[in-house]
Amino acid sequence: MGHDPSCIFCKIVAGQIPCARVYETEHALAFLDIGPLKPGHLLLIPKEHHATLPELPDTVAAETARLLPRLCRAVKAATDAEGLNVLMNVGPVAGQSVGHVHWHIIPRHGRDSIAWPWNARSYAEGELEPIRQAIAASLRPEG
Repeated sequence: MGHDPSCIFCKIVAGQIPCARVYETEHALAFLDIGPLKPGHLLLIPKEHHATLPELPDTVAAETARLLPRLCRAVKAATDAEGLNVLMNVGPVAGQSVGHVHWHIIPRHGRDSIAWPWNARSYAEGELEPIRQAIAASLRPEG
């Protein structure tokens, strides 16, 4: 199992730093965020160290992410949330502040103070199909 001795989440997994553990399996750990956006803000991490989602092996991703529905139900029930944000930031430019793969599960209530500044736009003429093709080509098995 990969471990980075300088990673705060690896230190949590190793028991070197305490956390408010909520759920744990052989491959994953869920604990309360110490800087929550709302009470009940949960983090889910693989115990194996991988800095970002693209680096995460499919098997580790599957073992970790399979817990998301169960954890979402638990957070929603425990906080009486009307909804949830389940999100992941991938890389510092996207807001990832800890270089260890992690999902946020954030309980939401109507008119809470959390805001997300989506700057949605439309595709320009001729822009959609080339990006669709490039992504699809990247998913083809290497031969």
